[in-house]
Amino acid sequence: MYRFLVVIVLVFSLSYGVRGQEVLRNTSILNYQRGDRTIMHFGFTLGVNYMDYRMVFSGKNSLRGETGKLDVGFLVGIVSELRVTDDLGLRFLPGLEFATRRTVFTHVPDVEDNKTENFNESVYITMPLMLKYKAKRINNFRPYITAGPCLKYDFQNHSTINPDKAVYFRTKPLDVFLETGLGCDFYLPYFKFGMELRLSLGLTDILVKKYDTKNPGYEMYTDALKKVRARMVTVCFNFE
Repeated sequence: MYRFLVVIVLVFSLSYGVRGQEVLRNTSILNYQRGDRTIMHFGFTLGVNYMDYRMVFSGKNSLRGETGKLDVGFLVGIVSELRVTDDLGLRFLPGLEFATRRTVFTHVPDVEDNKTENFNESVYITMPLMLKYKAKRINNFRPYITAGPCLKYDFQNHSTINPDKAVYFRTKPLDVFLETGLGCDFYLPYFKFGMELRLSLGLTDILVKKYDTKNPGYEMYTDALKKVRARMVTVCFNFE
């Protein structure tokens, strides 16, 4: 995930640099000026994401885990922003997120058939409340940063172990995240188009430590874990 994040940051930096040079050459037309003057405005957002777990292991047994193959998920949501000052906005961005996480468990030391993959699929309703600080506008180009808390609720049922679907430990549906983002708004004639790279870090331990008595025989996966927190990288495309 970290290599993916570095690549995305480099792509964003290069695209902003090229775009900055283009807009500086043309100072004749300022598009969509009322977009920064209204008290409240709305829009929608689309995005793609990568999600995995940050795990702390208990050391109670020989199992260890690492992130498996990263699968692409997606986001669709609503944008609402309250203008606080010329450079600061308060944003509420409710939406739906679809994400998958793969964890490969390995016995240490190696034994025969020592790898098992755990698969978690999530459908979140997500409710971020973000502060957006905007730099000075340069013609039709305006970078910004965002930060704030986010409440996520997973509608996908992970309350029971399901070996048929490769679910070997249980997680709680409700989670609280801290989210921060880096992006840029491009002013078009009739709306703003924004590109944003967002990092989300789960603040709560979502591991269910009690054994699933309806599915005995998989307690070693729960025992191997001390804490489980979620994390996500999202590339958002905003239309406002």
